[in-house]
Amino acid sequence: MKISGVARRAVVGIVTTAVLTPAIVTAAAAPAVAAMGKGRAQICSQGDYPSQLEFAGTGGFSSFIAAAGTCVKVDIPAGTTRIDVVGSWSNGSTFNMGGFWASAQDNPGWKVYTFGSRANSAATASWRWNRD
Repeated sequence: MKISGVARRAVVGIVTTAVLTPAIVTAAAAPAVAAMGKGRAQICSQGDYPSQLEFAGTGGFSSFIAAAGTCVKVDIPAGTTRIDVVGSWSNGSTFNMGGFWASAQDNPGWKVYTFGSRANSAATASWRWNRD
């Protein structure tokens, strides 16, 4: 049995569409995750307390405070040697959560996430960082 050229092209078009459609739908459904640019940092307060970054080596410059449930991006100041992660108590005083070595030349930049609760002397407050 011989298949005409028109029928053959139609079958190829249908098969191509069937194969590519799931890949296109999957790609469209994936969230966009962008790396932080060179010399940038982001703090995301995912716990029940505000948090911020402090840049050691720059005279104590701090990022803006990220309220609970929000993120703040900032340029890492020149001269930074370390970034400290700081949480805030409800009365406005702060508690140090830890830190890591970093500089304004780091590429990609840094993403920092804080979690947990400040209840019970911040016993469940925690943080992590990545450079994706």
